[in-house]
Amino acid sequence: MKKSLFTIAMLFMAIITCAQENKFSAGIVLGYGTDISKASLGGRVVWDITDPFSVAVGFNRYFKDSYDNGFTEVDVKYWDLNFDFHWNVLRGESYNVYPLIGLTYLHGKATAEAGGMKESDSDGKFGANLGIGGQYNFSENWGAAIEAKYQIRDGGQFVPALSVMYRF
Repeated sequence: MKKSLFTIAMLFMAIITCAQENKFSAGIVLGYGTDISKASLGGRVVWDITDPFSVAVGFNRYFKDSYDNGFTEVDVKYWDLNFDFHWNVLRGESYNVYPLIGLTYLHGKATAEAGGMKESDSDGKFGANLGIGGQYNFSENWGAAIEAKYQIRDGGQFVPALSVMYRF
């Protein structure tokens, strides 16, 4: 887990360092995973490589599920990491519409506690993202984006998301 967080932090730092020469934006994301059946809250950085192309890196944490049947308490947690490539096929002064393709990693962890004993198990799956999105810039620095993508992997899921972004 520590190695994963370190890798995520280094990836964000590399993108922000590279993006200092070009336009980039960062913001918060609210989404929903249909396979997990939970809402997520996360962060995202978008780097405009050129006018028609941009790259987005995002981290989403899904809200925890808890079950208690009187004997056993179970907590289930998920998070995902996404790296997407956008082709801004329709673009204007204040908007972009794009298909996206990318990579995803979904990690799940379940912790059960019964009779004073605690046990946990975790698993992760790599996959691909395929979808469409759009961004509208309200001003020079503020914008909002909406995306709908399918995460292709074992037990794939549809993930609609809405984000608010600040452009640097």
